[in-house]
Amino acid sequence: MATSLLLALFQLADPLAVVVDRIRQDQDIQHYHIAVDIADSGTQIRGATTVRYVVRDGLGPLVLDFDEAFTVDSVVPHGARVQHPQVRDGVLRVAHWGPPGTMLEVTIHYHGVPVDGLFIQDNIHGHRTAFADNFPDRARHWFPSEDHPSDKATVSYAIQVPNGWRAIANGALGGVDTLSTGRTVWHWRQDRKIPVYTMVIGAGRMSVAMIGEGSGLPQSVWTFPEDSAYGASQAFERAAEMVQVYSSMIGPYPYEKLAHVQSSTRFGGMENSSAIFYSERAFATQSVSDGLLAHEVAHQWFGDGVTEYDWHHAWLSEGFASYFAPLYFEAVGDHEEFEAGLVRMRNAVFGSDMRDKPIIDTTVTEYMQILNANTYQKGASVLHMLRQEIGDSTFFRGIREYYLRFSDSTALSSDLRDIMERKAGRSLDWFFQQWLLQPGYPQMDVSWSYNAARRSVSLEIRQVQPQHWGVYRLDVDVLLQLSSGDVVSAKTHFDGNDRSTRIEVHNVGSKPDEVVIDAMQRLLLLEVLDVSESPNN
Repeated sequence: MATSLLLALFQLADPLAVVVDRIRQDQDIQHYHIAVDIADSGTQIRGATTVRYVVRDGLGPLVLDFDEAFTVDSVVPHGARVQHPQVRDGVLRVAHWGPPGTMLEVTIHYHGVPVDGLFIQDNIHGHRTAFADNFPDRARHWFPSEDHPSDKATVSYAIQVPNGWRAIANGALGGVDTLSTGRTVWHWRQDRKIPVYTMVIGAGRMSVAMIGEGSGLPQSVWTFPEDSAYGASQAFERAAEMVQVYSSMIGPYPYEKLAHVQSSTRFGGMENSSAIFYSERAFATQSVSDGLLAHEVAHQWFGDGVTEYDWHHAWLSEGFASYFAPLYFEAVGDHEEFEAGLVRMRNAVFGSDMRDKPIIDTTVTEYMQILNANTYQKGASVLHMLRQEIGDSTFFRGIREYYLRFSDSTALSSDLRDIMERKAGRSLDWFFQQWLLQPGYPQMDVSWSYNAARRSVSLEIRQVQPQHWGVYRLDVDVLLQLSSGDVVSAKTHFDGNDRSTRIEVHNVGSKPDEVVIDAMQRLLLLEVLDVSESPNN
């Protein structure tokens, strides 16, 4: 109770630290061991999930998210007594007691047919496969867990599959056991803490091609046999370079390997830690783009390495991946693709149906709704504007410290702000609050007039976005393109209170042919009308 009260008081004082999701403060899960048996036919599975956890504030019970479609066969305690578990309303309560600070372990044995989260079905070539697809909170449909990103843990697997199948999962391969029946058990282990939504398995008849030889990180491409030529092609040849670029830009790659897997995920790509799942059709049609690849690889640092503590801060994952994807192209000298990526980001925000919502939208209760242009492209735009605000050196030093500080852990938007403020040596609260908590973006109307006698241009710039979007604090660059070919630059400031500003630019030798604001597109800013010359000139 004391912890919850302190957290609530802190959030009232700092809206960038808001936590809305249900958080279980009295348990801290350290490790999952997930044993799952995929039968030779049908869709039923048998599972045994061992949960190792630390008791925090209370004495119990252990509370896990779990689908009522499963039958719990038994619960085996380790070091403490346990009563018969109750599964009600999607929650498994295991009466497993211990004083605060105690490390406990319990194994839940179960069987049933997954209704979501793990899909045992024919792939696009008509062959049976099994793939997990957890995002955002669908892991509960195939193993009992704290199905929320705030409680990260290590994980290991024992995946029993039919004869001739391969199985992939997070982490490093610990070995493959062949049973007398010809079936095999694949052992994988991830020794760094990851969010539950990225704890996945994939299995089927798969071809494996190694890529990036000599890069120091084992990378592989897992495909259905029919698409193996694509997996062995040059489609993923830039993946090794991407890891090297991000390792230099952010920090060392966090995991033991990186696998690129053709799967039945509902997404174009899903950033499962060390095992990215891509749409099966993207492989079959040979359409995995370098942009998608860069986005998913960047997620290994942001989303997987540093995870949002609360879903309403998901821009710390998706916004980062959406910005670091074009940053890869900038880093390797492809400035045209970098600029094109920025344009696509801006246009996605301007065309979004989420313009009336802020990035941190506490009204969202269905977590799939966080997958929108605010979380992705507007979040990416916030990072680009922050870079312009504090400069490249400060920005990237802040990024590296943020990753170092919260790697294998979780963060809130306030954590990013605090680090960037320390690096910049000044307050940035106004920046984060207006871009994360206000809806929309500045919309500008510009008018100007030229006074030949004074050789000056008078400009009025007004913020004309809807009233409920609020007023934005901005420094806006202005370029005057003269008929002589000369360019005169100026800057105007909005203090966050007034919607309009006037400036007079002197020593303008001739009447401008064109007046352009934010020519370098440093801001998420939209001119709603053409820049116009005042009619009284």
